[in-house]
Amino acid sequence: LKGMSVEQLKKLSDELRWEVIEAVSQTGGHLSSSLGVVELTVALHKVFDTPTDKIIWDVAHQAYPHKMLTGRRDRFPTLRQWGGLSGFTKRKESEYDCFGAGHSSTSISAALGMSVGKEIMGNPTNNCIAVIGDGAITGGMAYEAINHAGYLNQRMIVILNENGQVSLPTGTPSAAGVQPVGALSGTTSRMLASRQFQDAREVAKRVSKLLPSDLQRIARKVDEFGRGFVSGEEGAVLFEELGFYYLGPIDGHDLDNLIP
Repeated sequence: LKGMSVEQLKKLSDELRWEVIEAVSQTGGHLSSSLGVVELTVALHKVFDTPTDKIIWDVAHQAYPHKMLTGRRDRFPTLRQWGGLSGFTKRKESEYDCFGAGHSSTSISAALGMSVGKEIMGNPTNNCIAVIGDGAITGGMAYEAINHAGYLNQRMIVILNENGQVSLPTGTPSAAGVQPVGALSGTTSRMLASRQFQDAREVAKRVSKLLPSDLQRIARKVDEFGRGFVSGEEGAVLFEELGFYYLGPIDGHDLDNLIP
């Protein structure tokens, strides 16, 4: 994946999508949830250095493309069969399955624990990514973990796969009224995630610490307002208050936006 162009990755995504459909039509399994994260999965494995970097799939019923990309593509016809591949992530099955799931709302706490462990062990890189859906995010354990992560100020990434219903790909017009994520949203999200913006923001934060406390509070509000003005996301307030830096929405099927 590391040496492939975005166009090649798009073709790979199409191949994976059809292979998931073919396998599930024979063995049964979770179809729509896996189809909904094909490009996201490809992008995650392109950008991050797995298995050193940890990707935790909440529930893990959407992990079929992940399994295909991590050395199990030729065994996929054995999915959910005796002696074959598990329908969920399974640590004994692959070193890329860092967390054995099967239940919802557990990915964020798992990613937080792994991040803390990496820090204690002094690992030079500490990328732990939790991928959680809009159904699982409603579980109390997910919010407990978000609150805990904010309290610890721990380095971790949470990807909220919010598409209303997993059977309908995000950003595709449909009878259910799903609207595509526009180019403006993708542009502003890339700007907020850019190295230049992040560097400038860090410099501003260091300078603001030298100011009186009242001015520091004003500076934080200006930062929140500025990012809210660019992203236009009122829903980001909840995650910001819990200590997370929010980016989005981003079309999870658009590899041009997903890959820097």
